[in-house]
Amino acid sequence: MRSSARALGWARRAIGALAFLALIVGVFGGLGLSRATEAAAQDGDQAAAREVNVELILDLSGSMAADIGGGETRMEAAKRVMNDVVDALPEREGINVGFRIYGHEGNNTEAQREVSCQSSELVVPIEGVDKEALREQVDLAQPIGWTPIDLSLRRAGGDFQAGEGLSNNIVLVTDGEETCGGDPCATAASLSQGDAAVTTHVVGFALTEVQRQQVSCIAEEGGGLNLGAANANELSTALFTILQELQVVVNNGFLEIEEIGGLFPRATITFVVSGDQSPRAPVTLTDNNRVELAVGLYDVTWANQSGQESQIRVNIEAGRTTWVRGSLLKFPQGAGEIYVVRDIAGLTLWQAPFEQGNYIWVLPGIYTMELVERVGDPVLIMAQVQTLPGSATQVEIFTAP
Repeated sequence: MRSSARALGWARRAIGALAFLALIVGVFGGLGLSRATEAAAQDGDQAAAREVNVELILDLSGSMAADIGGGETRMEAAKRVMNDVVDALPEREGINVGFRIYGHEGNNTEAQREVSCQSSELVVPIEGVDKEALREQVDLAQPIGWTPIDLSLRRAGGDFQAGEGLSNNIVLVTDGEETCGGDPCATAASLSQGDAAVTTHVVGFALTEVQRQQVSCIAEEGGGLNLGAANANELSTALFTILQELQVVVNNGFLEIEEIGGLFPRATITFVVSGDQSPRAPVTLTDNNRVELAVGLYDVTWANQSGQESQIRVNIEAGRTTWVRGSLLKFPQGAGEIYVVRDIAGLTLWQAPFEQGNYIWVLPGIYTMELVERVGDPVLIMAQVQTLPGSATQVEIFTAP
């Protein structure tokens, strides 16, 4: 606040007119991007010495047409998640990803059972990462027939080669048990013990408890992970968990809260949605405004001077940094009077006197400063101020001479 004795005297005589001007000054510039891509960590030596081969196998049985909730069928949800997986696959030497489907011929009637039970096809070979081909085949997938898991595993076994430094893996997504009379558990064990040493991972999608028990031995005998998923979010987490285990993709991301002038909220970050249902303890920021987190949704909460808490929800994506932009709101000097500062939703961030040099970290937005307890002859009665990302907004009061 800048004012002369003459101006202050005038203000005292004319307080009823509420004459003031709020001047906004941007101190720290730089808007930047709301989200910046964080490069996935890669170890060149390890990649050169180890080749990872993955065959994704997707269930196209008729039961995938069932509703999963939220206006989506199981197939629609699976296709959406599979496209997310394809987007995240790295196109680099030493990573090879193929795609096999089953149950895509005939239909799920008894009359067409024999036809459907012989349908299992490698539609994208395990040669590099052909994202265009993978997306095309995912988009073509439709829920049609029966569930020949054993046939698919046996045929998949012939898609891999044996050799030093190879990691051969099947990632099977199924919404049911074997329905074609085969023994997928025995086949998974045979693949694991064979020359190519193929590991079979299983993601059971929307399975009943009985079905979970029936397919669990596929992963157990195949030496792989056995994960369940009840919805699209959980399916995504399960697939990314397996691919991270294989060091194909990064399943972690970062949250960074913007620091301005050394100030950022010491927020508590609480996991909301977990695909693998594993418990995760809340994380509270202390000296660092950046933290690595598993993929998922989080609530970010921090206390304000008023005692009320601000909260936002963020989505952490694999290999990316999710930014929470910030602003500083600098107050004018007061004379002992009490002001309340609220955001546009009415949340109280500050309720105390304004002293020289007071400021708070806020999200970019519109804020109202209002006198609630008058002491002496205050110059500022009320002001509404907009703060910008990465900036300090200084409120200065000028009075007429």
